[in-house]
Amino acid sequence: MRFQLLLLSCVALLNIDGLAQQITHGFAMPESVISDGKRFFVSNQGQDPFNKDGDGFISEISVEGKLLTRKFLPLKGKLHAPKGMAITNNILYVADLDRVLGYDLDSRKTVFELSIPKTKVLNDICLLEKGYIAVTETVFGDIYKVDIRNKSFDIIGNIPTVNGISFNEKTGQLVACSNGKTFGEGSVYLQSGKGTFSKLPNIGSGFFDGVEWMDDEHLLISDWVTFPVKDFGKLWIYDLASNQTESLFTGESVADIYYDRSSQKIYLPQMFHNKVIITNRAELEKAPHDKYNKLYNYGVIDAFISGLYRGTLPVREVKFKGDFGIGAPDMLDGELTMLGGKFYQTKVTGETVEVDNAHKTSFATVTFFKADTTLYLQEKVNKEKALERVRSYLSSLNEPYAIKISGSFQSMKTRAFPPFQKEPFPPLTSIMDRQQIFEYSQTKGTLVGYHLPEYLNGINMKGFHFHFLSKDKKQGGHVLDFNGENLKIEIARLKSFELEVPTDAPFRNFKFEELESEALERVEQGK
Repeated sequence: MRFQLLLLSCVALLNIDGLAQQITHGFAMPESVISDGKRFFVSNQGQDPFNKDGDGFISEISVEGKLLTRKFLPLKGKLHAPKGMAITNNILYVADLDRVLGYDLDSRKTVFELSIPKTKVLNDICLLEKGYIAVTETVFGDIYKVDIRNKSFDIIGNIPTVNGISFNEKTGQLVACSNGKTFGEGSVYLQSGKGTFSKLPNIGSGFFDGVEWMDDEHLLISDWVTFPVKDFGKLWIYDLASNQTESLFTGESVADIYYDRSSQKIYLPQMFHNKVIITNRAELEKAPHDKYNKLYNYGVIDAFISGLYRGTLPVREVKFKGDFGIGAPDMLDGELTMLGGKFYQTKVTGETVEVDNAHKTSFATVTFFKADTTLYLQEKVNKEKALERVRSYLSSLNEPYAIKISGSFQSMKTRAFPPFQKEPFPPLTSIMDRQQIFEYSQTKGTLVGYHLPEYLNGINMKGFHFHFLSKDKKQGGHVLDFNGENLKIEIARLKSFELEVPTDAPFRNFKFEELESEALERVEQGK
């Protein structure tokens, strides 16, 4: 059961068609876009992206997106479900299920064909050093290095469900991304030289499809988010120098993107809408979107504090509602902190780990965070003074806010509760003596939290509520006290509130009784 309470006027849903963008229709499940800097091409998979049905083709479009020739390739022969492409020496190479084909762009004749045994879905292609291309195979996860001169190949890596791939000739780095076993647990990987592929940190899991180098330090990655698709997709911008990310909503899921460095345009094929959208980062950043800064709450704090600790909602589902927030692990086992689209659990032992998508929560509060106010505190401040400054920037205490505080902390005091296995579970107020206190010194990290109005008390916790996550992701917990300096404070005014309540028997049969505010404050303050 779920309902929405609109706290303020709703913002308009992002209509990507309504922006200053070029939209081209008339494709047949378009999967990928490629260019040699002069001409632009779109692969069309036809009715089925996995069957050898002979209805695939490649279209040519102009730089502005105008459809020049719908069925430019093949001139002769058949394509079944063409996906990723690469162009070198005027030859367009394309992955087509279990083979790679090459077409001369002037004569449109087939000049290359290589079948790779024991493959089912050859997916993306990128150019490597002269005479070589890399090809991904999604079903078995192999990455092939193909010598296009003598049609030989070797396996140079394996990433389960690998999809997109891109090579930076200047730095010698190869980047690849994956879908995830259930279409949403994928990651992004980087290989330098002849080393192994290493997973990049600080990017949320996703159903990643395409990846492009924007420059030598920034990656652009397309994310379906999940499948079946939601009403939104994402583009991730990854900074390799800082290992930090920014995500942008696309309005709907996109497949294998193309980034034109000269114009900074992004070509977005939308498979299920048979169209290609041409946009840029600035247009996506300024677009309104109702996914940002909506407060989503799973569970009721009064029921949780009274002992409903058993997790009932997988965090995978929570991730569709936000990328920033706090919550409770299954069976009360510590504290949950969500940052950058990932959930981290701080256990009673002090260990902090990333939880997988199957982990269930009994209570969570998340949002897609986008700050509308930013301030900096250079001086040394304690918790009381820092939050006093934050409060002075809140336009009304009757509005909810998400708050992120990042910086250096001379001291950080947090806590976590132990797990419970047998029901009925004791109320939280009766086990305060069992909480484990952690005191960290000289640490860097981020406070993730909220300031909520009085009228939400009981559903959630009124006032400030923060969890901490260190920069190295090894420290965390519910924040009790801190001393910090050089703090960056980001505030997002939350525009609406959505409550989803559990449907299990313990919640349905729970008898709500008014809890004293003093009891809630004791839990918040750890007393």
